[in-house]
Amino acid sequence: MSDTYHLTVVGAGYVGLATAIGLASRGHTVDLVEVRQDRLDALARGELPIHEPGMDAAFADPVVRDRIRAVARIPEGPSDLVLICVGTPVGENGRSDLRQLQSALEASRPLAQSGVPLVIRSTLPVGSNDQIIRWAGGDPSRIFTNPEFLVQGRALEDFLAPSRVVIGRFPDADAKALAVVETVLSVGACPVMVVSVAEADLIKNGANAFLALKLSYANELAVLCEELGADVVTVIDGIGLDPRLGKKYMQPGFGFGGSCLPKDLRSLTNVGRDLGLEMHVTSAASEANESHQRRFARRILGSLEPGARRVAMLGLAFKAGTDDVRSSPALRVAELLMARGVEVVGYDPHAARNAAAVLPGLHLAATAEEALEGAGAAVIGTEWPEFRELDWRSIASRMAAPVVFDGRRLLDGPALRALGFRYEAVGAPVSTQPARVRGGARAAG
Repeated sequence: MSDTYHLTVVGAGYVGLATAIGLASRGHTVDLVEVRQDRLDALARGELPIHEPGMDAAFADPVVRDRIRAVARIPEGPSDLVLICVGTPVGENGRSDLRQLQSALEASRPLAQSGVPLVIRSTLPVGSNDQIIRWAGGDPSRIFTNPEFLVQGRALEDFLAPSRVVIGRFPDADAKALAVVETVLSVGACPVMVVSVAEADLIKNGANAFLALKLSYANELAVLCEELGADVVTVIDGIGLDPRLGKKYMQPGFGFGGSCLPKDLRSLTNVGRDLGLEMHVTSAASEANESHQRRFARRILGSLEPGARRVAMLGLAFKAGTDDVRSSPALRVAELLMARGVEVVGYDPHAARNAAAVLPGLHLAATAEEALEGAGAAVIGTEWPEFRELDWRSIASRMAAPVVFDGRRLLDGPALRALGFRYEAVGAPVSTQPARVRGGARAAG
């Protein structure tokens, strides 16, 4: 590439690491700023503090790695551009907690005031413009937003080959600063939209909210199918043949999670209500998501015999391909089961440590087989492909009752039933097959 820059990336989480490694892969030099010592220690060892496919291999490339310098504070210079990639999680009041963003912007103020353009990739709640300008303390003409559309599980791939690049600008944006931002962020023939900051915020929040709506709709169809004796996969196959609709983001489950969809639904709902708007659709989607998780937990509870109240939760991350457990439906269902006196033993190939920090009462197993030993039910909480490859024939004889609740439609139901399992799947007719329990007891059907 003809133009390479010295860049400052603030935040070494999922977005920051994908951004830093992606920019280094394109030839830029990156100062990666992170305040958490455990993350800095991992980076110093040549390890990534998160699990994200493709990023370990990219970071292991000595050329890429030599272009990244992990530091504990923002250097005074040189820097051609600062990119803020810190978290904006939902606080206890249901609104975005912007303390990390405020801290990062205030720490970046000397560079911003010296004329270095500032790009905010952190997800912003709609209507936070005045706070951004105040915290940054710089000229708004050189402050930009760049909402990220990275999908966890393929974040680096999305950064290197984005579907679109959206750049939000304040009025009277500095032309030279905007040109640097566009040069750094543009990729090949990828569409680039330069819009107002408010429009950029709404594009990001609106896109995630719409994806959440599609998932909520699929999950609602799944509930109807369970009650009416239909299979939601067949129903969605038929719906998806309509070219106006398609099947993407219509995979049924027992709820969605992660750092984006639940948060952005709440953000849009709260912003609308602050403006006196009802926001019927987004608020209903949030409520529906929680209700699906409660319903799934009730379904599991109804299958357990008093002497077999141990559940193996296979998968703890909010989705496969990541170790992120933020708003994980699997952990929420585990929490609901534990509140009813059920012993939950969890296993996840990458997210176990993060899950233990979020839900301390959760028992962890070193393998899926260990989690399933003596369990009264197995729950597929995350769609890790390795669960398909388990020796389910052997597992059937080692469980207290051969019952599987497939929350992600991952396994081969007929094959499991042939092995003697009672197999229950989201969006499938409820089974009337009783499950044999060791000792001669029978589970409720």
